Amino acid sequence: MKIIFGFMLFLGTMSLSFGENDFTETIEITQAAKIDTFTFPSDGTDINGKIYLPASFSKDKSLHAIYLIDFTEQHFKVATDEFEKVISATEEIQDFDAVVVTLEEQLNVDANTGDFQKYYNIFKNMTSYVDANYTNNNSRTFIGRGSEAGLVLITLFLEDSVTSVFENFIATDSPSSFNSYIMNMISGDDFPKNKLNKKLHFSFSTTNNRTSCTNTINAIKNAQYPWLQFESIEYKNSNYENTYPISFAAGIKFIFN
Repeated sequence: MKIIFGFMLFLGTMSLSFGENDFTETIEITQAAKIDTFTFPSDGTDINGKIYLPASFSKDKSLHAIYLIDFTEQHFKVATDEFEKVISATEEIQDFDAVVVTLEEQLNVDANTGDFQKYYNIFKNMTSYVDANYTNNNSRTFIGRGSEAGLVLITLFLEDSVTSVFENFIATDSPSSFNSYIMNMISGDDFPKNKLNKKLHFSFSTTNNRTSCTNTINAIKNAQYPWLQFESIEYKNSNYENTYPISFAAGIKFIFN
């Protein structure tokens, strides 16, 4: 485990004395935010991750954990700042701190519904490492955009209360192929029902298929799942490449405010 960003100062106080009148000033020293990297096993392979630790971090505080699933874009300009945008979104909420976790390097893959289990296992195993080494708060949030948002949605529906890893879900610009998969699960009632206290924020931009997204939203709303709090937003003035900073922030506010 190594520090790749930030500077750590030990907690404590320091007293300074000045002049003939023995004036003393006490200065409180606090730690700075930092980013650690770590290695965890998943299905027989060692995988590298990274985690943002806010200045207030202490393992015994059991902070909320937000997991960003972020692969390289196959059809759009690659965004290299999603991790930073999630961090910024947590800082917008007053009196709130969370760790933010993702892979150290973006996987160069074009995710599809058939690959769900492989990528889900990576993040499930990642949570086990983070629980053991950083924070074991069981209110974990899964966030992604594009095809990764589709994987976030599938996770919401396929997890059950016994094996559940994530409680909160933020999906931005899930593509039509994933939306159709979700709508088929809903119409076929083909997923575990024993769920409790889930939250979903779903959003889409002008680049996406509006019919597909609105049909998915309506399918979820009309189902009226008692275990789900749901919010959706259509961003009519921004496209895929510039919506995620505001949609990530809106989703995190919905989950934690």
